[in-house]
Amino acid sequence: MNEADSDVSPAQPISLPGLPFAEQPALQLIYDTAPIGLAFLSPDCRYVHINQRLTEICGIPIEGHLGRTVRECVPGLADTVEAIVRSIMATGEPVTGIEVSGQRPGHNEDRAWITYWHPLRGPDGRIAGVNVAAEEITERNRTEAALRASERQFHILADSIPQLVWMAEADGRIFWFNSHWYDYTGVAPGGDTTSHDWQAILAPASLAKARRRWVQSLQTGTALEMELSLLGKDGQYHPFLTRVIPLRDATSTIYRWIGTHVDISEQKRREKHIRFIIDELSHRTKNLLAVVMAVANQTAQHASDVKQYQTRFAERLQALAHCHDLLVKDSWHGASLHDLVSAQMRPFSEANAGRIDASGPCVILNPDAVQHLGLALHELATNASKHGALSGPYGTVSIRWQVEEADNRVRIDWCEKNGPAVAPPRRRGFGHVVIEQIVPRALNGSGVLDFSPEGVNWTFEFSQRPCE
Repeated sequence: MNEADSDVSPAQPISLPGLPFAEQPALQLIYDTAPIGLAFLSPDCRYVHINQRLTEICGIPIEGHLGRTVRECVPGLADTVEAIVRSIMATGEPVTGIEVSGQRPGHNEDRAWITYWHPLRGPDGRIAGVNVAAEEITERNRTEAALRASERQFHILADSIPQLVWMAEADGRIFWFNSHWYDYTGVAPGGDTTSHDWQAILAPASLAKARRRWVQSLQTGTALEMELSLLGKDGQYHPFLTRVIPLRDATSTIYRWIGTHVDISEQKRREKHIRFIIDELSHRTKNLLAVVMAVANQTAQHASDVKQYQTRFAERLQALAHCHDLLVKDSWHGASLHDLVSAQMRPFSEANAGRIDASGPCVILNPDAVQHLGLALHELATNASKHGALSGPYGTVSIRWQVEEADNRVRIDWCEKNGPAVAPPRRRGFGHVVIEQIVPRALNGSGVLDFSPEGVNWTFEFSQRPCE
């Protein structure tokens, strides 16, 4: 055998030139039992030898191939095969890695083979024919096609979710980012993705810790989860929940990593707002308790007996409860003066239909003003129902308010008419303390309480913001 014969690949049939194929039982056994298709073609593309495995390409038995041309047996592959044989005859060089595909007669299933073509030279050094080896790769192609389809589906899914997603090789080298990554970072897609490092956009304060944790994950094969701030194309850092998990094959070997970054800016804002609400609620609760304690102490000082104390204290707590309901309704941002007057007058209006008239422009009161004005209105209404205009059959109460645009001061006028003749009280009770001391001091306002014979009048001015 000459030097050219030693270049034949291990997959090509072994032939002993000069001996008939039938006289080589070892070679015949290889042909019959080989797990791949084997054949020997003459220079004019006729089958000299072929094994059963290769006949599966066309479904023609071995006897039907021998002595016949490729064009007669597999016309669909004839052009390709003839071109390969001509190339080998002209150059003497093998042709390897050629994929061919086709369907057996009567079958709709596409099948594929990867083929290797090597020249076989005779004793004179001339090419006597071509050895062919064909390995079927139908299942491999299907598996690869399924994998490509799966990856396409993953990429579509990863591009549709509102997260930053990337994938890396087992050693951590990134080879793919989803579209949201490019949208967020402003980096142009394409190019060498391995040059982009997700750690490059981390806030400097967390960079060292993140790198240390990532190296640890790569070494131990454990997932990484951290809250990190990532730099966006707007030049601002935004908080993200970062998770990087390993993907393992059937042998538990890590073959890839997948990283996700979930924007938690809104969550952080909600947490901050909740903390603010809790702090504000604590502050408001303390203020409310202080008001309740003041009401309790002042009521006790002016009550003649326990029963009167219980009644008056319960009524005042109810007035505070009405204020609280208004504040809760608007998340403690405040309440309108109209709503406050309506809420405090409702218990008295039910028994005196049409005798309480209230009107004025829209004014938004802050929480402190709601609580203190609510108490003042309650005390005035209680006094009117027991001793003033609402204690008789014909008396009326007029409540008017207006806003001075120049200095944004609110003026409230309480006026009682047509009730019993009024005489100044012989002693000053809790109502006086609320109206003349507590409310003006709390709202930095000024007021006048007048017990004229025609009816009680109260005028109060303070600064507040009007409705927007």
